[in-house]
Amino acid sequence: MIKFETFYIQCPRCHSWMEGHILKSSMINQSILYSDGKILNDGYITESQKVMICPACSHWSWIEEYNEPVISWKKPSGFYYTWNSWRFYGVHFGSNEGRMALVNHYRDFLEKSDTDVDKEIYFRRLMWWAYNDLIRDLYQTDIHHIISKEMSFNVWKKNRAKLLNGYKLFREHREDYLENLRILVKLLENRYTDDDEEFEATALDIIEIYRQLGNFDKAEELINKTTRRTYFIASIEKRISAKDDLVFLVTG
Repeated sequence: MIKFETFYIQCPRCHSWMEGHILKSSMINQSILYSDGKILNDGYITESQKVMICPACSHWSWIEEYNEPVISWKKPSGFYYTWNSWRFYGVHFGSNEGRMALVNHYRDFLEKSDTDVDKEIYFRRLMWWAYNDLIRDLYQTDIHHIISKEMSFNVWKKNRAKLLNGYKLFREHREDYLENLRILVKLLENRYTDDDEEFEATALDIIEIYRQLGNFDKAEELINKTTRRTYFIASIEKRISAKDDLVFLVTG
């Protein structure tokens, strides 16, 4: 069962209240991990949402930290908008239309935000994930899921149609997807050094981005310099060798 901490946040323009939830870190061991670094817990993204769009006045705000006084742990006495009405802009995560809507939101934020590098990295990483959402469960089209009785035929058939439609959209927007990755990998390479706490995780992101860009020689060169040997790294190595450039499920 998923457990959340509930908070409340007020729009700085119209002062409407919104209810929010933060996933408890104690539940992370029940999550699933994809090769692009996205972690889901029962379908809920564990990454904190740093931009909100007020459902009352459409004003958007950047939330650096989920701490007081920006948020309140006390329930307001009057009306407030529920979490699903503003969480990730009210999109339907389970649909390909919702996933493309997320891509468009992040592109819009990039156009409206300032030149802060960390903000641009944040939006471009989420755009990367949103595009990958179209295909990250493509492995479920395999007939193995019927043979193993993980799904009924009707469920598998319906799910397969949605996943193949997502793959079609992914291919149609592939150039935009690749352009975002080209910019993101350069931002990451210029942003972090060996002394930064984020360097180790970022180094893996860079390798994975080069793999998904189809630059397998560069990905192989970088992964050969990695001294750590983990299941995650071994899985990426295997995909590099196979010249496979799609996101994949690592664990879960």
